[in-house]
Amino acid sequence: MAGRLTEQLREATRAQSQLRPVHSGETSGGAVEPKRAHGPFGWFSLLLLAALFIGGWLLVRRLQADAKIQDCVMSGRKNCAPIDTGSPPATPAPP
Repeated sequence: MAGRLTEQLREATRAQSQLRPVHSGETSGGAVEPKRAHGPFGWFSLLLLAALFIGGWLLVRRLQADAKIQDCVMSGRKNCAPIDTGSPPATPAPP
């Protein structure tokens, strides 16, 4: 019984494929049709991924720098962050 059902399904499939053939990307000359481009979305996703990677890298570097300063302060030191003192502006001497 299973063999008979299998044969019936095969025949139905063959008849259906003759009515509606499957296109495999070949043209009538036998040459394979090139795949279509998906527009700018490929480049857009690549740029988005690069921006996320660079942003994540900058965020991690900033968090590491802040963690170093916090560790320095928690250890009790007072010269953790460099302070730009520069030279004070010259003020004229009183007469």
